[in-house]
Amino acid sequence: MKKKIIFILGSGRCGTLAFYQALQKVKKVEAYHEFFFEPTLRAATLYHMKKKNKEHIKKFIEENHLFSIKNSKKKIWIDSSNALPWITDVLVDMFPNAKFIHLIRNGKKVVSSFFYKHGDIMYNDYHVKKLLSFLKNKTKIISSEKKYWRPLPIHNKLELNKFIKNGQFYRICKYWAEINEKISKSLKNAKFKKTFKLEDIENKKKLLEFANFIGLDRKDYLNFKSSLSKPTNVTIPKNFYFTKDQKNIFERTCSEQMLKFNYKNNEAQEYKTIY
Repeated sequence: MKKKIIFILGSGRCGTLAFYQALQKVKKVEAYHEFFFEPTLRAATLYHMKKKNKEHIKKFIEENHLFSIKNSKKKIWIDSSNALPWITDVLVDMFPNAKFIHLIRNGKKVVSSFFYKHGDIMYNDYHVKKLLSFLKNKTKIISSEKKYWRPLPIHNKLELNKFIKNGQFYRICKYWAEINEKISKSLKNAKFKKTFKLEDIENKKKLLEFANFIGLDRKDYLNFKSSLSKPTNVTIPKNFYFTKDQKNIFERTCSEQMLKFNYKNNEAQEYKTIY
């Protein structure tokens, strides 16, 4: 049986969990949310920071993701993840016939969600210092817990100093801009790719295009669509708005990517389903 392999790539806080939960209910789909996540995030982050080479990552993927794909009994294998973006170029090389979906959400929503709801695990000062110490060989051991593993600009001393000095909110802004740029650039040579904005889950035409792209029939599509209408992973069902200083930081850091994906800096598009 020839399987369809699909990678849904996003920053986190952008619908990756919601799409996984909707897709796992489709009988012919074996879906994962962040397959083998923390080891993958660690390996991918080290690769992005040029601490691991492509051959190391290929071996890692072969032993884990590819093993799962080969042993799957389903027609479609999907991983929806915020760890894989950092190794997208390797995935494109290894799986030339796979389908790639760049799942994106308004940067203001993502940055706000990470900063206010997950500030304990996303680029806080303590974890950044611990990772930097490990990368400088001052610490021999560091846990693979996700709170430690997000990229640092270690090859540019000025950027690194700025990254540390400017604080957690700035770091999360840089993260959102960088990870979406990384996905976009890495998918240039992919044969089958699609960008989907989370804000379009209310757009029937675009959601149907998404379903057709991954190979869902009408019945599967209707079940998938119904599942997506139910909010998931809503830790705090509340919107948080930027202060004036935060707004300035965000605009300086994220404007290029916001404009690239047709988001306006002065608004955060809303939709009925709040994630």
